[in-house]
Amino acid sequence: MFLYGGELLLTVGLQLTGLNGDAHKEAAKLYVQRLVDGGVTALGLGLGSGHAMVPDELLAACVEAGLPLLTVPRESPFLAVSRAYWELVREGGEAELTALLGLQVALTRAAAQEDAEPEIVRELARALGTWVAYLPEGDRAPSSAGSSGELPPGLLDELTRESAVLRTARRGATGNIQLASGNASLYPVSDGPSASGYLALGRSGQLAAAERHLFLTASTLLAARAAGQRNAAAERRRAEGMVAALVLEGYDDAARLLAKQMNLDDLPDTAFLVALPDQEQLAAQPSPPGLVLQRSGVMFVLQTASSPYPRLPEGVRGAWGGPIPLRRLHEIGAQVADVAASAPVGRLIRVGHGLDLPADEWVGVLMAHPVQLLETVRVYLAHRGQWEAAGRELGVHRNSVRYRIAQAKELLGVDLDDPDVTAQLWLALRSRP
Repeated sequence: MFLYGGELLLTVGLQLTGLNGDAHKEAAKLYVQRLVDGGVTALGLGLGSGHAMVPDELLAACVEAGLPLLTVPRESPFLAVSRAYWELVREGGEAELTALLGLQVALTRAAAQEDAEPEIVRELARALGTWVAYLPEGDRAPSSAGSSGELPPGLLDELTRESAVLRTARRGATGNIQLASGNASLYPVSDGPSASGYLALGRSGQLAAAERHLFLTASTLLAARAAGQRNAAAERRRAEGMVAALVLEGYDDAARLLAKQMNLDDLPDTAFLVALPDQEQLAAQPSPPGLVLQRSGVMFVLQTASSPYPRLPEGVRGAWGGPIPLRRLHEIGAQVADVAASAPVGRLIRVGHGLDLPADEWVGVLMAHPVQLLETVRVYLAHRGQWEAAGRELGVHRNSVRYRIAQAKELLGVDLDDPDVTAQLWLALRSRP
């Protein structure tokens, strides 16, 4: 017997004929139990061929098992019953298809909105009759909606934690989870090569066929939206890189014109230039603000000089210069890159080109150091970087001078061979009482 569950089973009951007494009763009970185990919804007994009336044993077994039992008169062949059934299925399917198409149109219209993700989530929650939440990849804000308005307290925090666990487990992992508010399901949203996030539903278990269609439609629309945003961001990064390349080649007027044509932010009059050589380390961190250009294994960043120092992730290695007029950034590009390549791990070294270097602060830092770095730096600068001459005046070996100067460079985070740095530091040292 091949059953999928939910059937109305029609039979003439030949398997129950030829039995009497307890054997008939036991056979009827076992037969009905097999139907129930197979998921049969109701049993239809055709009268005439095998039974003129419903056997008492079969009726008792159906009542005991809770299986609905109906009779099909001799005048109503099974073929006519099947035709009537499939006609009803067809009519019901058409109605379901019409409703499904209407909901899919609503989801597609939501995807065309400016704020598409919340609209898609809201339509899906309304269609499924439960809360829905979308947790995108990266730092974009999640979207959520409840079928009746209110969401369980703390829901998004719980979902964020659970989705992080699934992401760590493996790409594309799905999970039925237990939340404080009840059962839920998390499904990955992906456009193929890239994961776009997770879509969460406020219930677990299998979705009905129509619900699966709606869910897949919403998931596809969200993945397409995420892919479009990634592509737009990549195009913007390429445009910003072209503008930065023009600035570093000395064509700042052309860079301003291109930025305007590409609808980028206006370029500043004064900027910082940063060089970061560790591409692999930077790949795992958010891109720093400003115009970014990848060149020869080095990330160059042009940032508006709106604060005393450039805004960069903590612990990165490299060098920076400025603030300096945008038209002069090309003058320091090679030097900033060279200094960045030799910078110690986790240190940012400042190259001296700028409008205002904190030389007095550097003097204070050197004075506070227990080793006599201040005097070593003063003598080193006085002898214009000559190791031998500085060592003779200090009464130490030239390698000791090298070691102390390296300490001073690391302590101050500047290049003491940079003329701008040495000039301002020398003037600050000369002005000390």
